[in-house]
Amino acid sequence: SSGINAEYGDWAISYYNHIDTLNKLYHCDVVARRDFDAYFTEIARAREVCEFGLWEDHLVEWLAHQGEANILFLTYEDLVEDTGRELAKIAKFLGVDLTDDLAEKVLEEGRFEKMQRNDKVNYSWLVDSSKPFMRHGRVGGWKGKLSEEQEKVLDAAIEKVEAAGGKIRCTL
Repeated sequence: SSGINAEYGDWAISYYNHIDTLNKLYHCDVVARRDFDAYFTEIARAREVCEFGLWEDHLVEWLAHQGEANILFLTYEDLVEDTGRELAKIAKFLGVDLTDDLAEKVLEEGRFEKMQRNDKVNYSWLVDSSKPFMRHGRVGGWKGKLSEEQEKVLDAAIEKVEAAGGKIRCTL
């Protein structure tokens, strides 16, 4: 089994579903005409096709700005692991006085289940209800969905990010 980064594995699956679900918004059927395997090969790993470039190149570019006052690095894994801790980091970064009452309200309104039902953030006005925009909100959704070859490709990408100083988590 691979030492694949949950973040990247989840990104690959989530981004495929994101593009597929918001196909109307993107006015592009490039994903809709492909299953995940074809998407992974033809889009997610093709530097000239992927919307924002390759995942690892994108991260390496941002890692060069680590420590700058106007850059805050967070991971979804950290947010899931301890939302309150990460909320405090965000508030400090933004210069917001995070009172106990405000933190409680933000944590309640920001729960995945609550956001999943909130029409203001779940794109229910745009997407087909059979393909929800917010699917499950868990870490590790990639497990069992990537082939061994895809995992090897992602492992190489992870090595590039780690070599640039990125801290990659594989589990919570």
